[in-house]
Amino acid sequence: MALQHLIYVSTARKELSNAELETLLESCVRYNLQNDISGVLLYGPGCFIQVLEGEAAAVGETYQRILDDPRHHNLIEIIREDIEQRSFANWRMGFTRLDAAAIRNHPGFTDIYGPDFQPKRLAGQPALAMNMLLTFRENCR
Repeated sequence: MALQHLIYVSTARKELSNAELETLLESCVRYNLQNDISGVLLYGPGCFIQVLEGEAAAVGETYQRILDDPRHHNLIEIIREDIEQRSFANWRMGFTRLDAAAIRNHPGFTDIYGPDFQPKRLAGQPALAMNMLLTFRENCR
């Protein structure tokens, strides 16, 4: 079976508290362990950017669960493609909460993920989306 990765961006319906994020992450880790999914989630000012990796069917099922999740809306699939190997194999669900300082420290991201963040702009730049996820992967918990 082919490995795939899928990157999407979405808008939070409301700002999530630390406790809400912890609950979300615990649920994701359990689900991802059961379904051999790896990935990273970035959350910050009002939006999510996530990469999922795994067998194509498992990635598709996981993404469908995400589409049905009421905590966010305006989901935009940036890229879904077959991959040779995982880039986030060490993370069942790595997570980084982005703040303005973290974004400013990466000048290439400021134009896309700044105060006037527009998910559709990121959707047109899949390489930038992957670069963001890879960059912040090192800061994940």
